[in-house]
Amino acid sequence: MKCVLTVAGLGTRLLPLTKELPKEMLPIYDISKEYGLILKPILQVIFESLFEYKIRNYCFIVGKTKRAVQEHFTPDYDIIKELQKTKKKKLENIMKNFFEKLDKSSISFTYQPKPIGFGDAIERSKQFVGNEDFLLHAGDDIVISKNNDHLKRLENAFTKHNAEIACLLEEVDNPTQYGVVNGKMLEKGVLEILEMEEKPEKPKSNYAIIAIYIFKPSIFQLLNKVKKKSNLEFQLADAFNLALKKKSKMVGVILKKNEKRIDIGTPETYSKVLVSLK
Repeated sequence: MKCVLTVAGLGTRLLPLTKELPKEMLPIYDISKEYGLILKPILQVIFESLFEYKIRNYCFIVGKTKRAVQEHFTPDYDIIKELQKTKKKKLENIMKNFFEKLDKSSISFTYQPKPIGFGDAIERSKQFVGNEDFLLHAGDDIVISKNNDHLKRLENAFTKHNAEIACLLEEVDNPTQYGVVNGKMLEKGVLEILEMEEKPEKPKSNYAIIAIYIFKPSIFQLLNKVKKKSNLEFQLADAFNLALKKKSKMVGVILKKNEKRIDIGTPETYSKVLVSLK
């Protein structure tokens, strides 16, 4: 399955840090059995998780800070030579391991000149996706589960229920701050989505959408219809609502209690992530 990674947002809530640095490139702690505690960019942690899930074909949707992302995801074996000279074997092995994953992957970059909505970012991946089902993963959303079980369940639900759209859901305490869905249970942990509201004042459920989805290529037809009705910015949520009007099959897979979503959207949540992962 192909994967589209969105890395074009401005990250305004983390300014001034994100003026030149994409928030997806901010460091977090990653714990390795072999190497212990390592600092990695958020986007690298996501990429390595997807690589473990056997995904090898990626398209990064990038904004004005394209250079930092593209350079990081391009192997630079001069770094390995420098580490060998200074006999920093641990760091040499860490970088070799990352570069080997990059070499085994096909990675392309698509530019979004202006941040005019999540829907616009996705539409720019149309040529890369072609006529295939694909995984869309926000570059700042991390879910921690055993053996990537959340992705397995997402793909299984998408296939089993012949859905056009499948997304991950999280039960939250403050649903007024999220895009929230409501519907009926198809099976344990899988919801058929019948309604969606963006930051509702009176939410009908506490199932918040996580920006990790699987789509059929028909999503591009929906996005095109939304785009034609929009003066400038258009969002994925608009395409969702259009899909619901058309009675398209949409399912949500609910995170288990022992699974964790990492939120880096604000200085407060980012600081908690740094502490909790150490």
